[in-house]
Amino acid sequence: MLISELHISNFRSFGADIQSVKIDNLTALIGSNSSGKTSMIYALLRLFGQRNNDRTLIKTDFHVSEDEDISNIEEINLSIEAKISFPELNFQEPQEITTIPEFIKQLVVDEAGKEPYLRIRLVGKWVQGTTPEGDIDQELFYVKVPYGHEEQDALVKVPVHHKKLIQMMYVPAMRDPANQLKNASGTILWRIFGGIEWPQNINQDIESLTNPIEELFSGVDGIKNVQEILNIQWNKYHKDRRYSKSQLKFNSSSLNDFLKNVEILFSPAVQGNSMRVDGLGDGLKSLFYITLVSSLLEIENKLDKEDKPLLNILAIEEPENHISQHLLGRVVRNLKEISDRENSQVILSSHNSSIIGKIDPEYIRHVQISDSKSLVHNISLPEKHAEAFTYIKEAVKSYPDLYFSKLVVLGEGDSEEIILPKLLSASDVYLDDFNISVVPLGGRHVNHMWKLLNDLSIPHVTLLDLDRERNGGGWGRIKYVLEQLNENNRCSEDLRTVYRGEEERHIYSLEEIKEFHNRDVEELESMNTWITKLEGEDIYFSYPLDIDFSMLKNFQEKYQNTMTNGPRIPADEQSTEYHNKLQGSIQASLKNKLAVAKTYSFEEKKLMIWYNSLFLGRGKPSTHIAALKDEEDTTLLENAPKELLRLLDKIKEKLD
Repeated sequence: MLISELHISNFRSFGADIQSVKIDNLTALIGSNSSGKTSMIYALLRLFGQRNNDRTLIKTDFHVSEDEDISNIEEINLSIEAKISFPELNFQEPQEITTIPEFIKQLVVDEAGKEPYLRIRLVGKWVQGTTPEGDIDQELFYVKVPYGHEEQDALVKVPVHHKKLIQMMYVPAMRDPANQLKNASGTILWRIFGGIEWPQNINQDIESLTNPIEELFSGVDGIKNVQEILNIQWNKYHKDRRYSKSQLKFNSSSLNDFLKNVEILFSPAVQGNSMRVDGLGDGLKSLFYITLVSSLLEIENKLDKEDKPLLNILAIEEPENHISQHLLGRVVRNLKEISDRENSQVILSSHNSSIIGKIDPEYIRHVQISDSKSLVHNISLPEKHAEAFTYIKEAVKSYPDLYFSKLVVLGEGDSEEIILPKLLSASDVYLDDFNISVVPLGGRHVNHMWKLLNDLSIPHVTLLDLDRERNGGGWGRIKYVLEQLNENNRCSEDLRTVYRGEEERHIYSLEEIKEFHNRDVEELESMNTWITKLEGEDIYFSYPLDIDFSMLKNFQEKYQNTMTNGPRIPADEQSTEYHNKLQGSIQASLKNKLAVAKTYSFEEKKLMIWYNSLFLGRGKPSTHIAALKDEEDTTLLENAPKELLRLLDKIKEKLD
């Protein structure tokens, strides 16, 4: 069994409109500070916490909007509901399933043939009272009708013994591992010891073994003296015979007393002595706590006890806290192992890209604040059978920083990752200071990235190569972008409207746009019109070819100086040898054996000889680094390609 959905209304940062959140075996919550990640974890804790304090609603659990004054509110109602599914029905034999019998009377089904599920709802009501805290009522119910049905008379109180069947362990971001590792009620050790079948007469055996120790201490003269003075002084203050005699106790005389004082020791330490948990670093304490959770679940799986939890939920905030970077992979691996157990789920929240990069995007939930209310979004991915699915999934996993970005720049490839940060820093815009991510796309499936970033409300700009006279470039690239915009419902009529001459207005249909790749590549003025229009949609082009060619044009000497000898160029530009060299470079640069570069000037054609050697014959990033490493910021900005400077202005505008 597992919690498959969580429905929250009027709880903490969640507003009155019900937020429905899909939960998986492993679910990762991401989002900015105070966006609602902890609120979501606390919602589960109020349903399934191990201790009464965890399950008890308090005044601050009830949502109050920023523009409301709670003194003017008479009452607030909240609800937290979990949908419990039973995937084991798909792979276990009926006689092997242990979870269904406990809940058989509470299960509901949407229709014949559908899988049954369970609805558990916490209902809370805060009423303005005579004290500042007000009065709070709460009750935990089973909802015995499917979703969408009339719920009158469908709420049944959850029996007390059922509250133990699903239990949640919570590790907050502010760690106190020493306390969490003690054998106190509700902790891991308490549950581990509680699962042991202790001998019936163990208390008597303990007392018989510890009495000689007590007698040994009591026989020491110094102890007798301390005891006498303590009692004399104590009896000066009261005459109650029930408490007239105090006694020093040097040992535990019952199993509970012994277990309360259990400590975990590690050996051998550097000094040769054993080390207590308190002596570990905070990172190792956190790792050991996760170890205890895994041990508990392993132990409870082996126990043949009727009252053991049927589902364990581990919620851990910011598992990266106190842990060195190279250990984070182990942490995620251990959490995945816990979540893979039949009787457990893991929910984690994180601000660390190393953690999130190791989790499949399908299991990530992005939490954000809108109008002072928390909203939760799944990560948008293409359909699983689509070619784009694997590509986008791996791209997002490779660049998890985009989840935490204030602005994302989508580019074509490695060159943009070198050039754009260099230009931004020259403009006093530093990636780290402004949380900007430059994410290469390779020019593929950009509409899915746009949809993802739009769903996450992350501002973004896009820089693509125009690739004029390359296959799919030029008009083909304009067509591609317009069709991708249409996939995101952004190819508006206004965008498709152009003027021919001063008065003639034409609105291109989507059918006409599909034929753009057949337009004459020499219609440069019309093509530039579309490039300008698309910049209004935050989409920029490196032209006429790509960003490498644009930088070579504007910093020709710098790039040529990165080669000791340079390409072998015949001296006589009128010779057949030079013509063949030039034509070969054009065909290589435009990636077409029939290319003649008819829309390029003679100077641009000549540059293709260098372009071929600098960027097609060796690594692009290393070439850009070598060419720009000594360039002054002012010179860089003065001579940068105009389209990149316009892109910089747009980035600054969005940051402002």
